[in-house]
Amino acid sequence: MKKLFIAACAAGMSLSLASCGTQRKAASTTAALNGEWKITTVEGQAIQAKPGEKEAFIGFDVKENRIYGNTGCNNLTGGLQADAKNGTISFGQTGSTRMMCADMETEQKVLGAMGKIGKYEITADGKLNFKTADGETVMTLEKK
Repeated sequence: MKKLFIAACAAGMSLSLASCGTQRKAASTTAALNGEWKITTVEGQAIQAKPGEKEAFIGFDVKENRIYGNTGCNNLTGGLQADAKNGTISFGQTGSTRMMCADMETEQKVLGAMGKIGKYEITADGKLNFKTADGETVMTLEKK
């Protein structure tokens, strides 16, 4: 009985250690956000530029606490507050140009998701995930 208990404990310990290796964490500094990130998914749906549409992306300038980018149609700019220790992020006031494009679907998805973002993480494979305060992924980005 004692050997069975020890074997079960060892197996449990091995599984928990293995899962730690794949756990995703926020970056150790906000500087990891710097640069431009292509938006690849919003609310679980793949985002790909359609003919005549610009590539949706978000750029970060952490030193200046600002973001910039494109929502697939209009340019975007705004403030940024990020805390790497807690993995939190907020965009403050944002603004965008007001062009009308043939297809506004991507823009609507991006802007809708941005209003839900409260956390971020950079995964081991280099992807940036934006999440709700409850931890639900709402947007995934890849470094350009």
